[in-house]
Amino acid sequence: MASKMVQSSAPSEDVAEIKALPWLTSRRLILFVIGWLVLFAIGSVFLSNPFQSEPSASADPNYAHVMYMHGLLIGMVGLMSLLTCQVLSIRSQHTRLWVVAGVLVATIFSAVGGIWDRSIPGSEVPMWTQIIGFFALDEILIAQLVGMINQWRELPESHSLSFLASGLAVFSMFCAALMGHLAGWIMEFGWKVPAVIASYAQAVGFGAQDDFTGALVGSHSHDMAVGAMALAIVLIAQQFRYASLSGAARRVAQAGLWMVAVGTAVMTVMYVAMGITTWGPPTLFVSGPQGANGIAGDDVVTGVLVMFGGVVTIIGLAMGRLGPVLEPFLRPVRIATVWTWVLSFITIVVAGFAIEMNEAYFGAGDPQAAGAAKDAVFTWFHQDIGLFLFPTLVVVLLAMERLHLVNRSTATWIGWAMVAGTTVVFLAGLIWVFMNPALYGPGYIVATVGLVAVGAALLAALWNGVFSHA
Repeated sequence: MASKMVQSSAPSEDVAEIKALPWLTSRRLILFVIGWLVLFAIGSVFLSNPFQSEPSASADPNYAHVMYMHGLLIGMVGLMSLLTCQVLSIRSQHTRLWVVAGVLVATIFSAVGGIWDRSIPGSEVPMWTQIIGFFALDEILIAQLVGMINQWRELPESHSLSFLASGLAVFSMFCAALMGHLAGWIMEFGWKVPAVIASYAQAVGFGAQDDFTGALVGSHSHDMAVGAMALAIVLIAQQFRYASLSGAARRVAQAGLWMVAVGTAVMTVMYVAMGITTWGPPTLFVSGPQGANGIAGDDVVTGVLVMFGGVVTIIGLAMGRLGPVLEPFLRPVRIATVWTWVLSFITIVVAGFAIEMNEAYFGAGDPQAAGAAKDAVFTWFHQDIGLFLFPTLVVVLLAMERLHLVNRSTATWIGWAMVAGTTVVFLAGLIWVFMNPALYGPGYIVATVGLVAVGAALLAALWNGVFSHA
């Protein structure tokens, strides 16, 4: 199988991997997934406008809203998988075929099921519909891992830092998926089916079923989100051809990617341990009354190594003028890509650390805390904007550049509209969280303006991509 893989050619976005479906090229599937994400994102406004999906840090997650968002986020991971095959030049035709088929199944089934998956147990048909999509995501990640491992073994030119870091990110997301499956099984059937699950959980210190599922769900969500971000920064570096940089720019970019790779490996071990045992990393920089302030140890690993490692990578690319640009008119799109990543980092890490170091004021979900209203807004801001929207936009912008979804006449204004829109949303979040937490106050109004600008740019890019390559 490996020898056949080596003989396969590099992927082309305009060639169908499934020969029985000659119209299903990677380009068209990527456009379909982007369109699907836009449609689902519009629907999500009715679930989280502005932050009804999780109104405070201590609130129990709304199951129906979480499963709806899975329909959106799995499509994003599918889009990343398609881009990974293109950007990393995965040569195994078998891998590319299984990724294409898996993305189609995962995107549709997880999304359609997520619309009606309202409770567990209870919503059996939509839940199992969505599970088909979850298993398809497993298949995508496994196919990519097998293809990447074989290519690493057989092609010396694949022995690169970006290849290593991307493989670690894919493996991390697969571990996150497995923890999510186990949590879902326990929520549906209980931890005594089979009895060995409860026996194990109690042996390692979990006192109740909800304690075990809570640990699994928390580790699953954090590992999946940051694993996807790690893969996104590798795709940025590889597509921007960081390896062609020289001198200080190359060394800085390499340092950033090493931070991402090491951070991804460490966080994977950490989150698996946190999910299946009662162990937790120590809180650092503890201060305040009863030690209320402090940064969680896993946040330090993910924030400093993975996310800040991405910023260091971008600094190296910026020193090299963002790498060789395929077309000069695409530079605004490239600038929008890296700027959106930087805003994601500031939203999650810088603002997040500021909150954690002042939990005595913000309350960590305590409704009686002086800054409880601001903390509630930040729960929405860092999750829906920092972890979900901004990384998704990064991947979409990479697809826009990779596939030339925008032509010369529209690329400039779409790129700068993305820069302006994301900046406005970010600034609105700061106003909302740190100045005026009124639910429908100035923060809400300004954020809406920014989101409309981002949405308009996305729709224009999608329209341009469909009709430019009809």
